[in-house]
Amino acid sequence: MKAVCNIVLEYKRGLIWTPVRTKPKREKKLAGYCAAHDVDFYLPFKRSIHRYARRSVEFLLPMFPGYVFCCLNEEKYQLVLRSNCVVYRINILEADEKLLLRELDAVRSLEKISASRDVIVKPEIAEGVRVCITNGPMAGQEGIIERRRGKALVTVNIDILGQSVSTELDIEDLSVD
Repeated sequence: MKAVCNIVLEYKRGLIWTPVRTKPKREKKLAGYCAAHDVDFYLPFKRSIHRYARRSVEFLLPMFPGYVFCCLNEEKYQLVLRSNCVVYRINILEADEKLLLRELDAVRSLEKISASRDVIVKPEIAEGVRVCITNGPMAGQEGIIERRRGKALVTVNIDILGQSVSTELDIEDLSVD
């Protein structure tokens, strides 16, 4: 199952994008249920590679374990509850939905980022410094430098979930706020 989102993350009248907390290890099952029942959803994945003695195996794991983002109203939430995968949903106000959609768009961009370009040195970008991403698919997003060794490991926070996502970016694509 690839990054699961066959829809555009956008505002829909009468529906609100909201994080849905799942039972342990049920994110993919809920995503399949939503797809079968015409419920818009987004389940971002991260790649995990396990190396064994003679081979490597690649896994796609949910980026936010225990959460699937669904576009719901009360009727659709009751339908999703029947999946036997849901614990609860995080209630989102309409004002906070725009922030969530912007953050989810940044997460979607993270899935597309590819590394391996040369970088330039910027000594003002050090661990713990808040930076703005100036180039690439995440342009305009803010993050905090977690590690700096040639490339910088930048953490982007998803405030509504109280979680964060980290990715390596070229230092040339960052500026200090």
